[in-house]
Amino acid sequence: MKIALDARGAVWFRGTGIGTYTYQLVRGLTREPVHEFTFFLPAGFEDGLPGAADANWVTVRENPDWHVEQAQMVRAMEKAGIGLYHMPQNGLNLPRYLPFPVVVTLHDVIPYILPQTCNPAFRRRFMEQMPYIAERADMLITVSHYSRRDIIRHLQIQPEKIAVIYAAPEPIYVPLPQIPCREFLRERYGIAGEPLILYVGGFSWRKNVGLLLKAFAKAKKELGQKALLVMPGKATPELEGLRQLARGLGIEEQVIFPGYVPVQDLPQFYGAADVFVYPSLYEGFGMPPLEAMACGVPTITSWASALAEVVGEGALQVDPYDAAALANAIVQVITDKKTAAELRQRGKTWVKRYSWEKAVKETVLVYETFTA
Repeated sequence: MKIALDARGAVWFRGTGIGTYTYQLVRGLTREPVHEFTFFLPAGFEDGLPGAADANWVTVRENPDWHVEQAQMVRAMEKAGIGLYHMPQNGLNLPRYLPFPVVVTLHDVIPYILPQTCNPAFRRRFMEQMPYIAERADMLITVSHYSRRDIIRHLQIQPEKIAVIYAAPEPIYVPLPQIPCREFLRERYGIAGEPLILYVGGFSWRKNVGLLLKAFAKAKKELGQKALLVMPGKATPELEGLRQLARGLGIEEQVIFPGYVPVQDLPQFYGAADVFVYPSLYEGFGMPPLEAMACGVPTITSWASALAEVVGEGALQVDPYDAAALANAIVQVITDKKTAAELRQRGKTWVKRYSWEKAVKETVLVYETFTA
């Protein structure tokens, strides 16, 4: 079967959960031996996606009117004799005319559940388009059973129309020696101090970073003045409020916002950490905790939304509304070597159930339901 996939999200959203999902799925599909794939990429990527095998790459010229872009893609698919089209980044801007089956990966429905946490323009576009996308898609893929239940509830989708296929950490996330990683952070980013508490995952309100700051302020009383909370990530409108909160809590000097960190540097951040903390209020999946586990870092998360399902026995789960409980968990992991060692081993064992090889195979099985 000839299959087309919109792979542009692998470039546009690199470093995010959706970007990782698209990038790793495309890499795996370029090595799939049975079907013939066409991948759409942004202009400038005529030679394909770095790290992927040879494939049929088609670049799309950007246009302020997304209808023009989609018309260009539809013409290319018709010319190539495509039999199925997969949109892996929520299906937004799905063309109205497609004469073949469509698969959409819908990662979550956050604009329905926590609309106040979304960019207004994105929220409006999502809410306007999603009813049509849900109706038009012949099959939906999502990344957790929790997300599947939310999709069914908010979009009134028939359960048999939604397949759950778990994502996985990228292969670059492996255990690294802590001392060289700390030297890397000191030399490259000017970060020095211990114990080091790490958070990765953005600064949206739903990520609950404010509670993490309050928990760190409590934990620091037992961990000492050299303790650091390191939170890499692109600056967003929420960041200044978090800086002000840190100042108000008296922890401004111990909270480090190094800004955007390239994907290739993140394993060193994980490797330098004594504990990884992810207190999010809502996730459709939650990739960073699995990255931390794959790196052998003791991991603490909230039990909210899909996190309880995804991290399972691999992480210590706490109440996302209880700063004192989170502070106690941080102190316990850092000061109790037995607890840290147990969490480290549980995480490394748990994360083995996730792999991109498995995710790619399961995705191909979804495609093959349309070959009859």
